[in-house]
This record gives sequence, structure tokens and C-alpha cells, in this order.
Amino acid sequence: MRQSIRIAGQLRRSIFHEGWHGPAVLEVLHGLDSAKAGAKTPVANHSIWQLVQHMRCWHEAGLDALSGKPLPQNEQADQLGWHAITDLSENSWKLEVQRLRDSADRLTQRTATLDDKRLAEQVPGRAYDIAHMLLGIASHNTYHCGQIVLLHRYVHLY
Repeated sequence: MRQSIRIAGQLRRSIFHEGWHGPAVLEVLHGLDSAKAGAKTPVANHSIWQLVQHMRCWHEAGLDALSGKPLPQNEQADQLGWHAITDLSENSWKLEVQRLRDSADRLTQRTATLDDKRLAEQVPGRAYDIAHMLLGIASHNTYHCGQIVLLHRYVHLY
């Protein structure tokens, strides 16, 4: 099996289903309403909604990097996707979840098409290769999924 197919599988499992680590992001988000997704809590700097937005932005940055655009640097990278949520409506929340799903699907599909030589190429603007970036995005999804699980439990208690 090509390495790109394995990496695409890691990306897919981190967002969609059958994660080795436990539930995937979309499994955890299933049935969550906009009020709980947008709730600010004293236990975290960001809401679930902001975490979803942040992951989506990194999927999009990864897609851009695969097209030759440098990844954001320094402060821009630190701020990527941490925008204030101004419309906390149910429709806006559903749109954000759909945007996460779409970005993850595009990144997964694009990754699966890469030949393994391409995985060893350097990411524009970084000192590491494409395989490292893509596996990093999958790990990033898993990390934030854990945060979402904890925040989900917290907002259901209060």
C-alpha cells in the first residue's frame, strides 16, 4: 500500500470514523447544538465551535501547501482559525460543521492521490516534508478532538 493512502486513512479516521484513539471529531460533534458548541467555559480558552473552525483552517492551509502556497508563519500560524464567532445560530453552526467535513474530505482525497515521492518534498515555508505536515494535521485533529470531548462533557453538566 502506498504511504499516501495510509496517511489519507489517518486523516479520515481522525475526522470521520473508526479512529484508533476513540471517537473521531464528527462522531463527537454529532447532535451537538449551536448553544453548547459556542459556549465559553471557565475551563478552556476556546469554545468547541472555535476548535472546529481552527481545525478547518488548518485543513485548508494544508491544501494550500499542497498547491505550493507557504504555510502561515509565526503569529499568523498561532492565530489560524481562532476567530470570534459572531453568529451563534443553529444554521451557522451546521454550516461550520459542514465546512469542516468538506475541508477534511478534500484534504483526505488530495492526500490519497499523492505519489510517495511527493510526500518527501519540503512543505513551502517549513523545514519538514509533506508527509510530516499531513500526519501532523491528523494528530492535530485528534488532539483537539480530546479537547472537544472534555468541553462537551463540561457544557452538558452546566
